[in-house]
Amino acid sequence: MGYRTFTTSEYSDLKRQHNIMVLVGNGFDIQITQRYESRFSPRYQAFYHYLASRDFDSSNLVVQQMVTAKENGQKNWSDVEAAIGHLIQADGGWHPADSVYDATLAIQTAFSEYLELVAPPNLLAQVGKDSAKDSLAVASMADFIGDTAKGSSTFNSFAFPEETYHYDLFNFLFVNFNYTPLLDDYIFRDPQQFQPQPHKYADRNFMFHPNPTNHPDGHGNQDTGWSSYVRSEIIHPHGHQAIPRSLLFGIDAPDNLAAGTNPNRRLMKPYWAMNRIEYGHLFLDTRLFIIFGCSIGDSDGWWWRRIHEALNRPNNDGVPLSELIIYWWSPVEEPATRQEVLDIFFGGVGKVPDKAGRAMMESRIQVVLYSDESPPVFLATP
Repeated sequence: MGYRTFTTSEYSDLKRQHNIMVLVGNGFDIQITQRYESRFSPRYQAFYHYLASRDFDSSNLVVQQMVTAKENGQKNWSDVEAAIGHLIQADGGWHPADSVYDATLAIQTAFSEYLELVAPPNLLAQVGKDSAKDSLAVASMADFIGDTAKGSSTFNSFAFPEETYHYDLFNFLFVNFNYTPLLDDYIFRDPQQFQPQPHKYADRNFMFHPNPTNHPDGHGNQDTGWSSYVRSEIIHPHGHQAIPRSLLFGIDAPDNLAAGTNPNRRLMKPYWAMNRIEYGHLFLDTRLFIIFGCSIGDSDGWWWRRIHEALNRPNNDGVPLSELIIYWWSPVEEPATRQEVLDIFFGGVGKVPDKAGRAMMESRIQVVLYSDESPPVFLATP
């Protein structure tokens, strides 16, 4: 797969195409299940208690590692992927990769069953119904610039809004790291909130707002709207609930992975998902990245490194430089800071840029800090 380059053969008045990659993590599923007061949470801790309630095999290596981590007071003791990574490290006992893989397959089966409780048909139906009623999918794609104006302290450095205009195509690719279809249901452009051609003759089908909150440093004002086009696509690189055996649990892979010989390759998500082949070519063609609901942890480091490379691309070909928006939730009592979030991002990348290089990249990163009391428009719950 890849970004398709559209022309006036598809959209009659198309002037410019903006490729926008949205990477969505477990935080989205958590906020949905909390909003609808679901009995079951997608958090790993809730899954662990589910395993305990059904007397799951206590000899499973992954479960044993979770128990050990819990007894040692580790903060992320229930993180399945952290447990897998620890088991093949020296301080985890250097368990044979095949044994860890067998334990992981058993976890995969149990987690698939658990997801049926987390995202049952009635919840999916309600999420879709509310998205349609409140036009949440279209609003997310049309008005997200307002989140950066309200929640980012560096909005005046955000170049993307000024590049937008009438007759542009906003081409969204949603990378759903979750196994459930909750995001798919939410972001689907149903007939209640979207029409492929709402006008009698003009084929524009979208109104993008470059400054919906009327920020003084914004492009246009709250009344500015570009008559334009939108399309969206969703992928599940780590598997989909509807295909239980597709669920991937595991660790990151080095960029120089010896795919044919590395003994741990079956535990590496980029190996199974064939990230380099399937998705590697997308990043340099992405104008804007959006990270939402992700912890930006080590197990998905391949993705953060590719974003880092795109942000670090030299501007010597006339192509607009990539930018990044990071949405970051924190409680009102302990609000996060922009610098803390940036440190987490660069930690997830695993590379330490020099001072000048980091400053250059930070100038192209918007951090939207929000809480339950001040939620964003983008992927907002009803």
